[in-house]
Amino acid sequence: MSGRLHVEHVMGTAVTVDLRVAGPADRAVAEVVALLHEVDRVFSTWRPDSDVSRLRAGTLALDACHPWVEQVLTLCARRRDLTAGWFDPWAIPGGVDPTGLVKGWAAQRASDVLVAHGFDDHCVNAGGDVRVRGDANPGVDGRPGWQVGVVDPADRTRMLDVLVVRDGAVATSGAYERGTLAVDPHSGRRVEPLRSATVTGPDLAVADALSTAASAAGLDALPWLASLDGFEALVVTRGEAVHTTPGWVGPAGRRPGQGAPGPAPGYRREGRGRSSVVDEPARVAAVHRGDPACVTMTGQAATTRRAARSRIGSCTAVSRTRVGWLRG
Repeated sequence: MSGRLHVEHVMGTAVTVDLRVAGPADRAVAEVVALLHEVDRVFSTWRPDSDVSRLRAGTLALDACHPWVEQVLTLCARRRDLTAGWFDPWAIPGGVDPTGLVKGWAAQRASDVLVAHGFDDHCVNAGGDVRVRGDANPGVDGRPGWQVGVVDPADRTRMLDVLVVRDGAVATSGAYERGTLAVDPHSGRRVEPLRSATVTGPDLAVADALSTAASAAGLDALPWLASLDGFEALVVTRGEAVHTTPGWVGPAGRRPGQGAPGPAPGYRREGRGRSSVVDEPARVAAVHRGDPACVTMTGQAATTRRAARSRIGSCTAVSRTRVGWLRG
């Protein structure tokens, strides 16, 4: 099976479109690229001429904005209710700022475009917010889905966990490269109770908003994250303890007696309410030597186009703008 890999620098990050295709994909990729740049033009708070910047400045009314703005703000209002007020773009100093949802929303739409063009096996990685569908190796028995690595915020050369996802989303918020971005909507202050928060689920726009909210709420987010149907989370505290919701499917969240394999070597787990805690994060050895399956990173910042290599178990992860391939 041939493939097509495209990296587009847009929205202040690198967006990687990885297609596992048997035919030409130029039209689909071009449509995705145009979509991403239009999202940047409409929503960027760094561009004074964007619709959102002008809305924040009071020089453009909401009904005069691109229709996407009202759609996204409606979604933001729903996510505010879903997170007990911890995701609140209206509490951002300077005016409404939907940035905490837009990147995931854009990547979700990009994935929908690829499906509409008939490309069911693909990965869209928007600066660490990942939407995958189908298989990384379609037609190969025994290796369904995509492997998504959760990068350790304290050491970007290693991963805390590796998930196998066939049709779903993984979003991470936290202090990886640019420092803390979390704002407590109740006080308006910038906070950093967590090093990172990773959320998995069926929709990337929702997962992105939930991870943004969790990065501000801290461990108080775990009860309401655990109550959401279809979504799970892994969070890393300032003290570098790793907590997961009960349904987390990676090695960091597996507990003996739950019908899943035990944790990767080096993990120690203690029960804590509706979450589990990993006090000694280890390099995940869940991916075995010789397996060439693709691993895409969530949470790792794209600081360079050069490959950054790290040892993970007996494999080497090669990260290029947040996308890596495992080689035996």
